[in-house]
Amino acid sequence: MRDRWRAILSWARSAAKVWPGSVRLLICALGLWITALVAPGPWALLAAAILVGLGFLCLRRHHHLGVLLIVFACLFTVQTTMLGAGRGTEDVTDVEGIVVGHSQPGPSGWSRLTVLTSGGITEVLSPSAPPEGSHVTMRTEALDDIRISSEDATVLRTPNRLWQWRGDLRMQLRHDSLASGHSGGALLPGLVVGDTEPQDARMEDDMRVVSLTHISAVSGSNVTIVSLGAGLLAGLCRAGPRTRVGVGVLTCVGYVFVVGFEPSAIRAAGMAIAVALVFLRGGGISPVAVMSSTVCILLSVVPVLATSVGFVLSVVSTAAIMFVVPIILRRLSLRLSMVPAIVLSALIVPLVAQLACTPVLVAIDPRIGLWSVAANALAAPAVLPATVLGFLSLVCGGLGLVGIPGLLWCAQLPAWFGSLCAWWIVAVARICAGLPGAALDWPEPPWGTLAALGLLIVLAAGCWLLIRRKLWGVPVVVLCICLTALIIVVGRTKPPAHDWLVMICDVGQGSATLINLGEGRGLLIDTGKDPKPVDVCLDEGRIEEFDLIISHFDADHSAGYAGTTWSRTLHRLWVSTNVSGGEEVHRIVEDTGAEVVPTTRGRTLDAGGAQIEVLWPPPRQTTGTEETGGTEGAAETEGTEVRNEDSLVLRVEQKGLSYLVPGDIGEDEQFIVAQSLEPVDVLIAPHHGSSDLSEDFFTAAGARLGAISVGDNSYGHPTPRAQRAFGPVPVLRTDLCGTIAVYANAQYSTGKSCGSDGQ
Repeated sequence: MRDRWRAILSWARSAAKVWPGSVRLLICALGLWITALVAPGPWALLAAAILVGLGFLCLRRHHHLGVLLIVFACLFTVQTTMLGAGRGTEDVTDVEGIVVGHSQPGPSGWSRLTVLTSGGITEVLSPSAPPEGSHVTMRTEALDDIRISSEDATVLRTPNRLWQWRGDLRMQLRHDSLASGHSGGALLPGLVVGDTEPQDARMEDDMRVVSLTHISAVSGSNVTIVSLGAGLLAGLCRAGPRTRVGVGVLTCVGYVFVVGFEPSAIRAAGMAIAVALVFLRGGGISPVAVMSSTVCILLSVVPVLATSVGFVLSVVSTAAIMFVVPIILRRLSLRLSMVPAIVLSALIVPLVAQLACTPVLVAIDPRIGLWSVAANALAAPAVLPATVLGFLSLVCGGLGLVGIPGLLWCAQLPAWFGSLCAWWIVAVARICAGLPGAALDWPEPPWGTLAALGLLIVLAAGCWLLIRRKLWGVPVVVLCICLTALIIVVGRTKPPAHDWLVMICDVGQGSATLINLGEGRGLLIDTGKDPKPVDVCLDEGRIEEFDLIISHFDADHSAGYAGTTWSRTLHRLWVSTNVSGGEEVHRIVEDTGAEVVPTTRGRTLDAGGAQIEVLWPPPRQTTGTEETGGTEGAAETEGTEVRNEDSLVLRVEQKGLSYLVPGDIGEDEQFIVAQSLEPVDVLIAPHHGSSDLSEDFFTAAGARLGAISVGDNSYGHPTPRAQRAFGPVPVLRTDLCGTIAVYANAQYSTGKSCGSDGQ
């Protein structure tokens, strides 16, 4: 063992002597990544001065060490300055600059703006997103490593002609792509210029499940295709290596301007330039040096990338493609000389990139997809033509917008063909995401990440032995496969039995309750916040047709409705009469075509064998509206103002099982309902286990089983008081137990093992 370590050290020393520049840059990259994560304050500039002094002292006797210290100190100074400029002070201060990029607004409506100020790039979380190119000023304060503004940005100057041309160009590409009339038209703008707004929730989820999200928005591969293509085109015109590199870099910079200067686009451009430089420059350049120098520059200028998962994935996948793929291709081309090199590349590149990124991916989303590699391999042939055709449409549209006649019309043809290629990618994602095993549960990080990393090392060792024709590679690969299967089987989510009556779905911090009406029919009460979890719950329940009840229009109860209609039919939408005429109701009706059925306290519903009694709310008193039959008046005068006290409270009787779904009602409403409440078998905690409760309500319910629909949150849900209020009965939590299925006689099963009591 000692001899082996000595051999490794000897190899490292010889490598440092043969490639001193590459080793220096690699050490610099690792050091800058660590310092960006630590994010020291301005005082760290003193350390930079000390490192420079030590570097000059070492130059004569230890030249390589001296150069390393000086280079690192210079880059570290730039990084510390950019960190200070981006983070600003802890005090409330004004940020003034040009908006050069922004994220799509999240569910809360907030966007992350990238503002170019006199001191560098600053990330600001803002309730509004001014047009890119606007000169703005914002009153901000510190929020972790970015700034936040509680007010809309004040626009000092509108975008100039260049920025207006850029905005028109992006809209022109979107218009030409959507004219194709199919899902590929929604994907192409995201693939070419990062415009993901046309993509719906199902497309985003399908792409995420099969690890194709790097295609749904601009990634390093797209930028590489553009910059490398421009350089190769210059090569066809007999340009030299330096000219080819210059053309590729300039094209990349112009392309990033159109895409936007968000950190993700800058990261993609950096990785693309690194790959293009290696291929366009030809021999005499070290891939390690190129990769390391790219990371150094990016982390110095945009240190916020150090905490970006996308940056980690880019570095890992690019390194795997640059270093691992050529070795495998050389070996396989000798063994499989009859197979064309392009076919081998199409199979090996996505496989290696996917495997290399797996430890990082399971840290983000602890799931393993059996079809991710196949989906990447099938989609890969369409990425190149889609990107090239989309970029060609972009060029034609840009020239047409400056007044060259006929080019705006010419831009439509490549956009149509590019959308057709993008349609193939969407179809692959949809089919693979719907196959069994598309999303298998994996242990939570950090153990899941360590397990994936260990298995990847074992698999790499086995494949290396097989490539070198060592028989020991077979049992090593078989062992890796068996261990992977064992982890998946042990940690899998258990589906409910066929005779389930009601399921409390695990939708994170939100609520969704599914009632089984038999023969593939169901009644869903609320949807949670995100489309995918409720879609999974409906799949587990084998529901094909259903009615939907929205208790109230908080996002964590209604925003995930889009996922309910994926491959299913929604017939009716039940809501309170107090909100039946609001915008949210109209939007759901427009999206799904459901029939609206207003309801109020005292009404009894017969839903195919389930008797449902509406216990709350009473009709809201409004001017000019009679209390009796006031549905039409309420619809005309009332919107969907979010009020927990207006939540529908439903008592359900089904095949001898009774349960209560109380929405988000608070203490006062619970006390009123408790006065006439009949006992039930199962009680779902109001408002995810909030402390705003009435003990009388829990006592009157007298439940034999308690359930709390809850996920990760900053509200402290469920509170100890809410859990104690159930009394001496089992209380199950969806964040610990997963989806809870309840059967006759209040028997239950859970998706994850959480013991007999999920508290």
